[in-house]
Amino acid sequence: MSQLLSPARIGHLYNKTIPQLGVGLLYNPSLELYLDACPDSCDYVEIIPDMFWTDHGNSHQPRFEEIESWMKVLDKIASRYPLTSHNISYSLGSAGIFDKNYLQKMKEWHERYSFKWHSDHLSFVKVHNDRQEEHNAGLAVPVPYDYEVLDMIGGRINAIKRIINTPFLVENNVYFIDLPDQELTETTFLNELSQDTSCGLLLDIHNVYTNAVNHHFDAKDFIAQLALDKVIEIHIAGGNDLGGMYTDSHAGPCPPAVWELLDYTLPLVPNLCGITFEFHESYFHLLQFDGITQELNRAKAAWNLHHS
Repeated sequence: MSQLLSPARIGHLYNKTIPQLGVGLLYNPSLELYLDACPDSCDYVEIIPDMFWTDHGNSHQPRFEEIESWMKVLDKIASRYPLTSHNISYSLGSAGIFDKNYLQKMKEWHERYSFKWHSDHLSFVKVHNDRQEEHNAGLAVPVPYDYEVLDMIGGRINAIKRIINTPFLVENNVYFIDLPDQELTETTFLNELSQDTSCGLLLDIHNVYTNAVNHHFDAKDFIAQLALDKVIEIHIAGGNDLGGMYTDSHAGPCPPAVWELLDYTLPLVPNLCGITFEFHESYFHLLQFDGITQELNRAKAAWNLHHS
């Protein structure tokens, strides 16, 4: 999986080539033994950096305390696989404050681990009171799709790219309430964001499917409206029903509809560099080693058909 996309093919997205990695896994604690036992099952590993440290907050020095036992695991993974970074704490949509100290920590980690790309969600997790004290919302809260938010997030992505010279991707989000009277659709917002900042798109197909089920729209139409030449990574996952809603819980294997959407999408994304399978460690019992391998092999077959 060492083929590189040329800058001409990518257009103005980035100032350097992006490796085509293949099929990867989003790391969780249940995967350490699996990766030891099945090292050739995936082509790369995606990590959530926030899992590997304790963040004591901006008022503490040092703020980030790396967890020694987890760091040993990460260093072992880094010695075997290319790494990508899937962040949860840039909090791109937080009004008023952008966490520059977090950005500096990610610069340090990029210099240490040479992530092939970074990504975060089109959402926010951090909120602040009148005294600028930070609180965590506990979930990825969707942003309103208007031009003021577009300008704010675009400025933050440009700031990230100035500090960390590697591709940055934005992931489409799950939402459970459809905000009224928005200036832009989600697809238009993502397209304008990627055009204005030269960021790439992380197309989470399961997120699209989740929203389509809950809000009764055609998932294929949504995907077709995106600037698909900007899609660098795809996420696939499973979910389940909770309280009358379908949730993006990463609950075990991908449902048939997600595989159908993947097959629909792959011929349309010429600059794709990776397909990442996600599941939450609490659902490991639904997969076990054989089930994880089965999901990865099915993704590899789809990748090889269109992008090898």
